[in-house]
Amino acid sequence: MSQYPRTRDIHCINIKTRLSTLLVVLTISIVTSFTVAQDEDDIDRTYGEGNQSEGAYSINGTGVLAEMFKDTGSEIIYSRILGTPTGRADVIVWAPNSYRLPGDEEVEAIEQWLKAKPNRTFIFIGRDYDATMDYWVEVTKDATEDEKILLALKMLDVWGDFQVKRMQLENGEDCGWFTMNAESTVKTIKSLEGDPTWLAGTENGKFHLRVQGFLEFTGKIDPPSSSSTYNYDVKLHSNGIPIVTEITSQQFFRSSIYAVVNGSFLLNVPLVNHEHRKLAATMIQQCSEKRVVCFLESDYDDSENVPVVTNDPAPPLPPSILTILQSWPFGIILMHLIVVGIVYCFFRFPIFGKAKTTFVLKTTINDKTRKQSVANFGRHIQALGNLLRRSGNETYARDCVSQYQQRAHQSETYKPQRQKKKPN
Repeated sequence: MSQYPRTRDIHCINIKTRLSTLLVVLTISIVTSFTVAQDEDDIDRTYGEGNQSEGAYSINGTGVLAEMFKDTGSEIIYSRILGTPTGRADVIVWAPNSYRLPGDEEVEAIEQWLKAKPNRTFIFIGRDYDATMDYWVEVTKDATEDEKILLALKMLDVWGDFQVKRMQLENGEDCGWFTMNAESTVKTIKSLEGDPTWLAGTENGKFHLRVQGFLEFTGKIDPPSSSSTYNYDVKLHSNGIPIVTEITSQQFFRSSIYAVVNGSFLLNVPLVNHEHRKLAATMIQQCSEKRVVCFLESDYDDSENVPVVTNDPAPPLPPSILTILQSWPFGIILMHLIVVGIVYCFFRFPIFGKAKTTFVLKTTINDKTRKQSVANFGRHIQALGNLLRRSGNETYARDCVSQYQQRAHQSETYKPQRQKKKPN
């Protein structure tokens, strides 16, 4: 009987200790999560933009790839639409911030650009990748054990956000060039197979490509369709997943399309890997040297696929006063309101007529009114005294009075000398 209360007390102490520890851990987690969230806001995650845009230092940007093109002697330009700005380009690199494939109008505009001039290259980079996860993985490698636990929670948050966004992927979507395979399993690719020219000088096993969904050509390559106008050459692949595929056609006049699975070896952060830089350099060599390279930047909304072709209607501008004045019947109503407002302003604010010599003073004591002259200088002194009293600074008020008296005394004692007349 004597041991039971002691055991119960021990259990109560253990429960209280565990609850206290849990509260401390939760508090630290909340504070650290808030701090990490603030740190994440400092990380530029702008997708698919180069070094002349807001995403200049973005982990998902294309600035490093643009510099690699520039080092080969190419001229770099940027555009947000397919049309006049891209007309003189020999190479277009497009990493759209959209989880949907190019639309019919976009495909038609790109093919017209390919047909307009021979030896052009269009590089399409799939969207189903975000370098934010890889960034936090690298940060975790140098973290302490306690920091790794908190960073793991952060990575779960980043991963969940990415998975929600990629729900826009439509499995089986076909743009004519390829179809979308919205695979949900994440695959880390270390080794690649394919064209020896592309793999020359690289060390297989040191790649680090992240692939989830990918661009599929199975229904277009095998079995080959006689009615297909495209020819496909898979340059790089891994376990049946096309990594880089060249698409040609007799209608393109020696121009070609390179369909890249995603940006896991072409965006800024992935290009830190030396083997990835070798693959990017090989792709640049396929485009030849000293060419005009246009980076097509399309900042899509997460919920809609906005085309980048030039014949799309411009977004509506907010209505201005001029557009309202030109519309019936709001124009005539607004004009009348403007005239009435001008008349009211002239009636209310300016002072017209002869100057007033008296004014009506209302008292709050007996609610009577009496007229006083505006020339009463004593009321001016009283009003000035009230203003000085409201300042609440007696020294300042005395300085103002002494300064006024000094200036008044100077004006009385100062007598200007008369100028002597010059003799005629």
